[in-house]
This record gives sequence, C-alpha cells and structure tokens, in this order.
Amino acid sequence: MLAPIGENMKLRILLLVAMAAFAVSVRAQVAIGPFAGAINENFNAMVPGSYVGFAGYAGAGGFNRLNVGGLLVVNNNPGLLPMVDAPNNMFGRGTDVQIRFQQVWKRFGGVFRVPNAGIVVTTATFQFYRFGLPVGVPVAAPVNMAGWVWIGYDCGPIGGYDEVRIYGNGTLPGYVGMDLLRSA
Repeated sequence: MLAPIGENMKLRILLLVAMAAFAVSVRAQVAIGPFAGAINENFNAMVPGSYVGFAGYAGAGGFNRLNVGGLLVVNNNPGLLPMVDAPNNMFGRGTDVQIRFQQVWKRFGGVFRVPNAGIVVTTATFQFYRFGLPVGVPVAAPVNMAGWVWIGYDCGPIGGYDEVRIYGNGTLPGYVGMDLLRSA
C-alpha cells in the first residue's frame, strides 16, 4: 500500500507540473519575414468562382472551408480584393479557411488583406496542427482593407505543421484575403 503524499511532496509535484507547463508554452512558432517556398500557391491556375474545397500547391495541399454555409472564393475582381499577383487571389466568404498538406512543413507565410465585402476584420488568427492535433499557440496578426501585409511563421520550434487554419475576427467567419502563399 502506498503512503499518503505529504504537503511538502504535493508542493514539489505542483512546482514540477508548473515548470513543465511553462517549458511547453515557450515552444511556439516564431514570426518571420518572407522566404522562398518549397511549395507555393498563388491561385492563378484556378477558375474564378466559389468552392467548398479545392486542391492547391500543385497537389501538395488542399483548401477547405471550416464553416458550413460559407464558400472559398477564388477572386479575379480587383474591386473586391485588389491583385498582388494577377489574375487571382482567395478568401473565405462566411467561412474560415483550412489548408492541409501531404507532409510536415516548418515554415508558412503569404500576403493577407481584408476584401472590400462590407465585413470589418482587423485580425487574422493562425492555428497550426500536426497529425490532427493543435501545435504551438494560436497567433494573431493585424489585417485591414488598406493594403496587403506579409505574415509568416517558423514552426520548427513546435516540430512543424501539416495543417493551418486561418480565422477572421469579423461579424461573420472568414474574410481574410490571401495570395502568394508558401511553405518550406
């Protein structure tokens, strides 16, 4: 039979658990500048229109909607979402975006902007996953309708990712425009 744990031992266990939690929390993805991608997606090979999902990154990844009822819009209307790399870009209309890859990558990035669709979005949040489980912490970056902004992360410190979910903070899900995506 095991002896009961004394107060001193409980404190030591609690301290060890707290230290372990802190060690895990400091392992997070790191914001980085532009980099050359091993795989890239600019949406220019797509037929403009609305989709539930589609293959991307030349077959190395796939895009899906996260919210039923919304659609992924491959856009070629510069009045709705100005071009960075014509003729197309993409955003989720009424849906956040899931990108799944066929292998684990260390870096993710691209340019992001809010479309002129009447939905105010000020933040894009990125959550990375590996083998279906979240890794790292959700990271938020400012976005707006004024211009495209580079957002990129090194996920090496968290062991890489094979999925990223991109959330907008508007009154409806999505409305985070994206182009020139890359992974390495």
